Amino acid sequence: MLKQILAGGSVLALVLVGSLSAQAQAPTPAPSPRPPAPQGQQGAPAPQVSPEEVQKFANAVRQLQGIQQQAQTEMVQAVERTGLSAQRFTEISRSQREPQTQLSQAVTAQERQKFQQASARVGEIQQSTQSRMEQAVQTQGLEVQRFNQIFAAVQQDPSLLQRVQQILQAPGSGGAPASPAPAASPRS
Repeated sequence: MLKQILAGGSVLALVLVGSLSAQAQAPTPAPSPRPPAPQGQQGAPAPQVSPEEVQKFANAVRQLQGIQQQAQTEMVQAVERTGLSAQRFTEISRSQREPQTQLSQAVTAQERQKFQQASARVGEIQQSTQSRMEQAVQTQGLEVQRFNQIFAAVQQDPSLLQRVQQILQAPGSGGAPASPAPAASPRS
């Protein structure tokens, strides 16, 4: 629902997590479009990634999914506490980003005030989430910059993607296969 909000701004959408999870749950992985490589990574050869780093990356991805899901829940609750539905909040937000978007109904002064309150709270949640995500990556023994390099390599290398998928779906590697909700990667 509010995935676009968390993914916006300074946070790179980790579409990979969703595709990893979805593909891990499917018997045969279907090709999926890949988002463009992070800035400065396009055209660069994929860096070498050790088996230990692949494991750390997969563990971090799993943690990031949980953080993302929790943040989404918190954002929906924050919006609903103002009296706006998550759907209306998203509609107003989209109309501000894309002025050509037609609203189902005009935004009232009261809705505008609620939207501003909710937006402020969502921004706080985003900042907190960003810190928690960076800490989760570092807890796994990776620097954020290295995590992002591995992320770019996974996007470019199908065999590396498969190795990460295998770790995520392996029994005893931290529970059930990861949920299909996309998470966001920490910025560098």
